Amino acid sequence: MDTTHVAVDGWVDDIPAPGPRGTATFDLIVRPADADTAATDTPDTVVSCTSGAPQITHALLTDIQPGDLLRVSGNLVQPLAPGEAARLTVHGLEVLDTALIPVIGNCG
Repeated sequence: MDTTHVAVDGWVDDIPAPGPRGTATFDLIVRPADADTAATDTPDTVVSCTSGAPQITHALLTDIQPGDLLRVSGNLVQPLAPGEAARLTVHGLEVLDTALIPVIGNCG
């Protein structure tokens, strides 16, 4: 299993969800680095994220909405099989831009 420390920018796909033992989970949608020159059918990458850091978990469960653009940093584990999502354990979170329309009913 290959683990790398990374910082990734991407959009939140859905409302972050509470996980086991005080964690929060969410999917981050990441565009290809060369999106301007890549073929139009080049797929985005889904990175499955989780955090157990209390401040980050609180922010994810109370402030983050679908469509928010985030920069997350942490330890990335590559998927074991093709087609599976990479997994990122988040240690840092920065909101780069917020969604235009807030979602009602965020856990909090």
